[in-house]
Amino acid sequence: MPSKNLIVLFLVVFFALFFMGLTPKAEHQEEFQKALPLSSQGTFNLKNVNGEVRVSTWKEDKVEIKALKKTNKAAENLQKVKIEVTSAADSVSVDTVYPKHENTGVSVDYDIKVPEGVNLGELSSVNGSVKITGPFGRVSAETTNGQVHIENASGDLKLETTNGDVKAINVNGPIDAHTTNGSITLELTKLEAEVRAETTNGGITLRLDLTQEINGTLEAETVNGSISLDFPVTLQSLEKSRHHLRGQIGRGGPRISLETTNGSIHLTR
Repeated sequence: MPSKNLIVLFLVVFFALFFMGLTPKAEHQEEFQKALPLSSQGTFNLKNVNGEVRVSTWKEDKVEIKALKKTNKAAENLQKVKIEVTSAADSVSVDTVYPKHENTGVSVDYDIKVPEGVNLGELSSVNGSVKITGPFGRVSAETTNGQVHIENASGDLKLETTNGDVKAINVNGPIDAHTTNGSITLELTKLEAEVRAETTNGGITLRLDLTQEINGTLEAETVNGSISLDFPVTLQSLEKSRHHLRGQIGRGGPRISLETTNGSIHLTR
């Protein structure tokens, strides 16, 4: 009997410690907020490391920066990650600075509002998605592990990630979209400038506005996949195979270049 009691006691203690280890650690948070003047012709830059970046436009002549630091480790780690904001002649830059050689477990999520028409000169994260909404002068958005998503935007768009999808919905203007492990989806309201999309492991979908006349020069290529068009267009000077298509759409015009290695290419409207 004593031995059985000891076994029961051991099991109770063991499982108690086991389930205590499964209990989620408390999350510590710290908010940051700052506003600075910025005109619609100005430039905004932001560098992040761990966390999401969300940028939208408004009609104010200023930039509003909201950030939320989070960690499941020690609360004092929040103070070790600095948000540095600098302003110069009609430009504002935000830099997320982590201590070297130390795992703080801190992520920073940004929610930014900028004037309509502003230039997003450098918008980046490493581990986190980048989401953008609104009309801009130009956009350069990049992450490594996460999605790049832009919506209802116009301007010169450069979108890049390594491990994640690229989505540009309801946009117009020059587009350069690139990923390595992910798909690319582009939905254009107008075709007035060059469109370039390239991925290695993923498909490409280009959707064009049904109400607009489509004129362009198309080149699409895949290695392991197919190419499909699901709307009637006039293709002149056509070169077509299962993996490669090149020709003129309508009267010709802006260049459309779509390329993948492992994935299919689909053009629709």
